Amino acid sequence: MDRRQFIRTATLAATTGLVATACGGAADGERAELPPSSDDQAYFVQLASLELLTGPERWLAFGLTNSDMSPLAEDQEVDIYLRRVATTPDETGEVIAGPLTPTFSPAVDTGQGVYYLQTALEEPGLFEIVALTESGFGVNAIQVVDPSNSQVRSPDEGEPLIPGAMAVSAQTATVEEDLGVFSLCTQDPPCGMHEVSLDEALAAGQPVVMMFATPQFCQTAVCGPSVATLETIREEEDWGDVAFIHSEIYAEEPTGGAVAGVPVVPAVADWGLPTEPWLFTIGADGVIVDRLDGPMPVEILRDLVGNLTA
Repeated sequence: MDRRQFIRTATLAATTGLVATACGGAADGERAELPPSSDDQAYFVQLASLELLTGPERWLAFGLTNSDMSPLAEDQEVDIYLRRVATTPDETGEVIAGPLTPTFSPAVDTGQGVYYLQTALEEPGLFEIVALTESGFGVNAIQVVDPSNSQVRSPDEGEPLIPGAMAVSAQTATVEEDLGVFSLCTQDPPCGMHEVSLDEALAAGQPVVMMFATPQFCQTAVCGPSVATLETIREEEDWGDVAFIHSEIYAEEPTGGAVAGVPVVPAVADWGLPTEPWLFTIGADGVIVDRLDGPMPVEILRDLVGNLTA
């Protein structure tokens, strides 16, 4: 597995549409005049998702820091806009949505705090997320893809692993069968989500919350404690027969933290995951209900798990 891409760049223009709403935030209001991307930026927008799918109720989470990578002041008000990518450096693309008020999820133990919105993505294309305050702005590109064109797909079947698709029945390491991996769980202390293998849970007709992540060797500043966050959600209430499963990413221990060329565990290869972390919720019928990669605030994970059991 290659080092995770966590700062997305882009060079193509887009001319398609996108609509967004803020989770718990403001609706579209009076829009400010946004500067072109070529202007000096006061903020650094960190996008850690491999891709965003078109469709309703998509989660978009991102890091936002000052240009020196220091966190914003706690009372700093931020407006978020979504706009098409301009065709020339001195132009500004059409604003599709905004101002939107993002919700902030503070850092927990590791990583950094992240901001998030819930979006309705109507058409694929290349867009920009613009963060604006009274002191300046920051911008980064986001790629929106049709689910049928998702990069995440099973190498064997070739089908995209998207909501509505069948989950891949793969064996994952458990306390009873560690599959020879160097570590069952690199979280300290280890999580309690290694009691059942994914293939066993699917065969038994259990709903599944499947987390692919490596706490010790996460390669992004905004990935945060995804496994610990899911563990907290698992323990906070009775989820019935839902199987919570965690799989590490690497079969061998990365030397000095370098992950390039390190073999991945069989389940990661079976699912064709090009990045990490990833979370999939899977219904009792084996169909993927939802998925998420990149930053995983507790509020988003709780929503996805809740949707599985609703």
